[in-house]
Amino acid sequence: MKKDIHSNNQFVTFVCASCGSKFEIKSTLKNKEQTIDICSSCHPFYSGTNTGQQVKGRAEQFNKKLVSDRKVETKSTKKEEVKKQNKKIVKSLDSL
Repeated sequence: MKKDIHSNNQFVTFVCASCGSKFEIKSTLKNKEQTIDICSSCHPFYSGTNTGQQVKGRAEQFNKKLVSDRKVETKSTKKEEVKKQNKKIVKSLDSL
C-alpha cells in the first residue's frame, strides 16, 4: 500500500482585507496566514446590506410605463378615429 497519500493539513488563519476579521480553519495551504478580499461578515449578501432594488424596480417601472402608454394611445386614437369617421359620414351625407 502507498503511504502518505493524503495531503498535510494544518490550521491556517484567514484575514479579511476589508474588515480585518480573522478565522482559523484546517487547510492544505503551506502558509500559516492567508489574506482574503472579502469574508462573510462584511459581504453585502451575508450581512444584509445589499440593495436589491435594481432588477425588480426597473422592471416594474418599465411595465408600468408601457401599460400606461398603451392605455393612453388606445383610448385617444380610437376616439379620434371614430370622430374622423363620423365627420366623413356627415360630409358624405351633406353632399347628397
